[in-house]
Amino acid sequence: MSDAGAILWQECCLAAERGRLGQRDGMASGPSNDEIMAAINDSGYLMEQEVATRLEQRGLHVRTNVAFEDPDESKSREIDVVAVKRTSFDEVAKLSAYVELLVECKNSTNPFVFIARPKNAADRHHSPEEFLFPYRYEMKKELGPGKSMTRQVNAFHHLGFDQVFEAHVRPWKAVQFCRIDRKGSGWHANHGGLYDAIFYPMAKALNARRKEVPKSSRSDEWRYTWLFFPLVVTSGDLFLIDATAEQPSPVSVDHVSFQRELKSGKLSGSFMVTFVRQQALESFLADVIDPLAALSADLIEQRQDFLKTTTLPWAD
Repeated sequence: MSDAGAILWQECCLAAERGRLGQRDGMASGPSNDEIMAAINDSGYLMEQEVATRLEQRGLHVRTNVAFEDPDESKSREIDVVAVKRTSFDEVAKLSAYVELLVECKNSTNPFVFIARPKNAADRHHSPEEFLFPYRYEMKKELGPGKSMTRQVNAFHHLGFDQVFEAHVRPWKAVQFCRIDRKGSGWHANHGGLYDAIFYPMAKALNARRKEVPKSSRSDEWRYTWLFFPLVVTSGDLFLIDATAEQPSPVSVDHVSFQRELKSGKLSGSFMVTFVRQQALESFLADVIDPLAALSADLIEQRQDFLKTTTLPWAD
C-alpha cells in the first residue's frame, strides 16, 4: 500500500471509530426529563397552551395555531391563539355582539420598552379599525325645500366606546418601542425587524378575520358589533418611559397599546396591537375587555332604539 493509501485508510478507520463513539455517547447521554421540559418551556409551546386554557376558563371559544392567508405572498400563516365570545344577541332584532382576541405568544425574558408622549387632538378623534359596528350614523341638516346636508358620525364615539376603551381614554400614547437584548457584557435597545415580525403578521391576521365577519345588505339579515383585539402576550416584562418627563425613567406596566400606520402592496391602515404580560392577562381582560363587552351587550339589551337610530340631529 502506498503512503497516500495508508494515510487514507487510517483516516477512514478513525472516522468510523468516531462515529461509533458518537452513537454510543448519544445513547448514554440522551436528554433527561428535566432537560426535555426546559427545552419545551424555552420554545414557548407550553406558554401558548397556558394562554389558551386561561381564555377557555373565561368562557371564550378557543382555537390554536389558526391559519390565515398572507395576501402579499399568497402563503398560509398561523396565529398562535384565536379566542371568541358572543357577549349578547337578540334573535328577533337579529343583532349580535362579539369580542375576539388574536393572540401571539412571545416566550422571552427580554423586556419590551415603550416610549410615550401626550396625545393630541387628532388622537382623541381617532376610531380603532379593529372595531366593527352594525350601523353607520350621520347627522342631517335641512337647508330648505328639497335641500339638506349630512355629516358622517363615527360609531365608536356616538355609541360611547370612546368613553370606555382604556387605550383611547388614557392621556398618553406609545410612539416607539424596542426590546432590550444582551450584547456582549451589556445591553442594547433592539428594534431591528420587530415591526415586520410583529405588526405586519398581526395586521394581516386581523384583515383576514375581518373579511370573514358577515356583512348585512338587507334589513332581515344579522348585524354585528365585533370587537377585535390583536394581542402580544409576553412572559417578559413591559416598561414605559415618559419622553416628556424631566428625568425619563422606565416604569413597569402590565399592558401597553401601540398603534402603527402600515402601508404595503395589499395592507394599508392604522393598526393597534396591545402587549400584555402573561401574568397580568386576567387583569387585562377584566379591566379592558370586559367593560367593552358589557357596553356592547347593553346597547343590544337595554338601548336598542339608540343603537338602531342612524339619522341624528344636527350638532355644530
